[in-house]
Amino acid sequence: MKKVSPEYFELVTDILTNSFQKNKSIINVTRNGKNKLKRIRNLMKFFLINAYYNGDVFLSDNNKACLLMLTNKKEKKKTLKINLLFLFWKLNLFFNILGIKNVRNVLQREKAINKNHPNEDFLHLYYVGVYNDYQGNGIGSKIIKEAINYYHNYNIVYLETSDERNLNLYKKLGFDIVNVHKELEITLYILKKKI
Repeated sequence: MKKVSPEYFELVTDILTNSFQKNKSIINVTRNGKNKLKRIRNLMKFFLINAYYNGDVFLSDNNKACLLMLTNKKEKKKTLKINLLFLFWKLNLFFNILGIKNVRNVLQREKAINKNHPNEDFLHLYYVGVYNDYQGNGIGSKIIKEAINYYHNYNIVYLETSDERNLNLYKKLGFDIVNVHKELEITLYILKKKI
């Protein structure tokens, strides 16, 4: 596993897009119409940029999987240029990727997620992507374990998923379901692991 620099952004975006293009939660928040796959790709790029500046991005040794990790105490300084980049991406996110109709759903989802954040420093396993053709071969499990082991000053890893198929994997990795949000358009499972 290696930490990603901007030269790998396109590859990571490809992996995430391939992994999440049929994910019901991603489809649900992405604006309908022509170019849906392009909007999903841009959403994945937004997640990547967010993780790069608010955590870390990792790529598997074989370049077939990636992991986005947010930290709530990241020390990267944001310059005016970075703040403007985020503003641009957020505007693009709301108007071009999500669409005005989906903003309410996204805000409700974010509120539910944030309500479950612990009071102490924690890691947020934001997204894990594995190329579809390589899923089920342990690559995702391996990169999750390696990424968690990379951090030494944290006691909790937190994640959420709307895909029930992922629950067994996360349970095998030591995560426990701590909350289930059924009040949202798509059921959201909140999981935590003490490390």
